[in-house]
Formats: sequence, structure tokens, C-alpha cells
Amino acid sequence: MIDLHLHLDGSLSVEDVKYLCALNGVAEPKDIESTLKVSPSCQSLNEYLEKFAFPLKLLQTKESIAYAMKSLIKRLYTSGIFYAEIRFAPLLHLEGGLSMDEVVETAIHAAEEAVSETVNFDVNIILCCMRNASLELNKETIQVAESHRNKICGVDLAGPEVGHPCDDFKEVFELAYNRGLNITIHAGEATGSDQVIDAIEELHATRIGHGVHLDLTPENLDLVRNENIGFEFCPTSNVQTTAIESYSKCPVTAFLYNNVLVCLDADNLTVSGVDVIDEYRKAVKEFNLTQGQVYRLLNNAIIMSFTDEPEKRWLTSILNERIDQFYASLWEDIKAESEQ
Repeated sequence: MIDLHLHLDGSLSVEDVKYLCALNGVAEPKDIESTLKVSPSCQSLNEYLEKFAFPLKLLQTKESIAYAMKSLIKRLYTSGIFYAEIRFAPLLHLEGGLSMDEVVETAIHAAEEAVSETVNFDVNIILCCMRNASLELNKETIQVAESHRNKICGVDLAGPEVGHPCDDFKEVFELAYNRGLNITIHAGEATGSDQVIDAIEELHATRIGHGVHLDLTPENLDLVRNENIGFEFCPTSNVQTTAIESYSKCPVTAFLYNNVLVCLDADNLTVSGVDVIDEYRKAVKEFNLTQGQVYRLLNNAIIMSFTDEPEKRWLTSILNERIDQFYASLWEDIKAESEQ
């Protein structure tokens, strides 16, 4: 289907890690899965983010970055996804001596090569600035995104929210806005509604990563509806980071009811242990979503996507062809799970 919020470094498979350990001369962890995947006892976003340390250690060369990008795209394609926006922070891949431009060019070429081997499938790339990085590195990320804007569809702000408010990044995202780049901001995950509003009003975000803590007041609803702000919900990840108490607390139906643009996404295939199809299956089971509601979520993802109008029309045509079968398959899987 469609995934707009997917981190490359949080989506290395166990097989990827084994290959990359051998490639880079790094000893394999004794328990690779527990090294990569968040524990059920995770208590915070910061603890969740610790799971990125080992994968990033393996992604410091051109060959490693290209391998990881190609592997992820192949897995997305074979799972039935037909469009994805993959994001990563190039500033986190410089320890092996690569320049930021080399990191991004490597990822772009790998993505193009992988997509060329598919049918009715496409990906775009989002570059992440980091809340705990320097102003200089974040500004360089924006500059690199602009220089590759035909292949980089947007920019993001990721990393630990607490202690790094949106207000600290005005200069970076004013630069992105002035350069005409699409902007999505992680906000309202480990922080409150005010950070979602600041991301929109101060950082020029047109999409919000997570945003589950937005207060649906009349004033806030007017803002997000009038500005066509899209929300990328990742419910499993939000439960794991304790952003929400349980899957049932995900406000997806409230956002739909209030006509706010919202879609479902995976966040990290490996750290969270889900893909976007799993998220739709869980949401259908938890909220008894109708086919019409699932279609709205997926169509919202197309509307929200950082791609051009011809591709959006193409994605809509694929969605229209596949929605009946997709929705039926979700219920088939749910019924099969209940019988086990």
C-alpha cells in the first residue's frame, strides 16, 4: 500500500545486519533481534531511539548505504506496498569519511536502481535534520536536499523532542521554506499539542510525524484543516514509546471524524516490528474500520505525499484497483489470527 513515514536505519532486517557486519568487519551481536527491536518494556522515545545506534554503526560506507536502501525497497515491493517515502539523516552517516553529498547521492542511485526492477511501484526520499545536531549540519542537510531536489522530496526534523523545542530550529526551516522544500516535522509524540502548532506556524510544516497529542480544539482544527496539514500516525511505535497508553488510544478515528488529513505508517520496520500493512490490519481490528475509512486513510496518504500531481493520479488509479482486495485480505488475516 502506501507508507509516508519510514526510517531507513530503523528498518534493517536481521539478514541485512548479518551481511553488513561481515562487510564492515563488525562482530555480530549475540542476539541480533533484541539489538534491533525495541523491548516491550520500553519507557520512552529516548529509550526507543537507542535502537538506532548499532544499525547506524553499519551504515557508514557507500556500499553499506546502497545495500540497505536496495534491501528495504525490495522488501517493501514484495510486501505489496506501491509507494513509500523513505527518510534518513545524512548527517548520521559521516563517520566513515563520506561527505553528506556522497551519502545522499549513494542513497538516490541505489533507490533508482532498485525501483527500476519493479512494476507499478515508486519511492521518494526525505532527508532528516536532527534535534540534537549542530546548526551547521542541519543547514547543510537543507542545502544538500535543495541540490538534489529532483530526487529528494522533502525534509524533516527528527530525534529527541524533549529539550529540543521547535523554536530552536527556526533558522534551519526558514531556510528550507525559502528554498521551496516540502517540510514534515516530528512533533507531538513525546511532547504536547503546543509543539505541533509550533511546527506548523514556526517551522512551516505541511505534515506532522506522529502528532497524536494535538488537542482537537476548534482553533486547532481550523488551523490544520485550513492549511491542509497531514498527520503521519504510527500507532505501534507510539505505544512502544509510551506516546499513547494503548493502540485503542490512537486518535485516528477522531481525526477522520473531524476531517483532518491523517494516514497510517510503520515508522520503523525492524525497531517496531511492523510494516504499514500490519498497521492497517491492527487498526481495522481495533476500530472496526470500514472499507470506506481505510480508503480515506490511503487516499489521504496520496494527498499528503510529497510527489507531483501526475504521480498522485497514478497512485490513485492503483489504489482504486487494489482497495477491494486489500480490505478483504485484512479481514482474512484478522480471522485467521483469531482462529489460532
